[in-house]
Amino acid sequence: MNEITQDISRAIRRKRADLGLTKKQVYTQLKISFRTYNKIEAGEIKVKNSVYQKITQWLAKDY
Repeated sequence: MNEITQDISRAIRRKRADLGLTKKQVYTQLKISFRTYNKIEAGEIKVKNSVYQKITQWLAKDY
């Protein structure tokens, strides 16, 4: 399990806002549940390695 920190949560929210995406668009792209995505945006959650990898890859993609 990997921890989603407040910094990662902030980066996710910032990128989503910059791209003008809804939460639904992001969690659909990441292939994770709405509930998990909401917890991720709220911060301080531990997620499976596979979810952590999806998040970090999405953040690493250029806008």
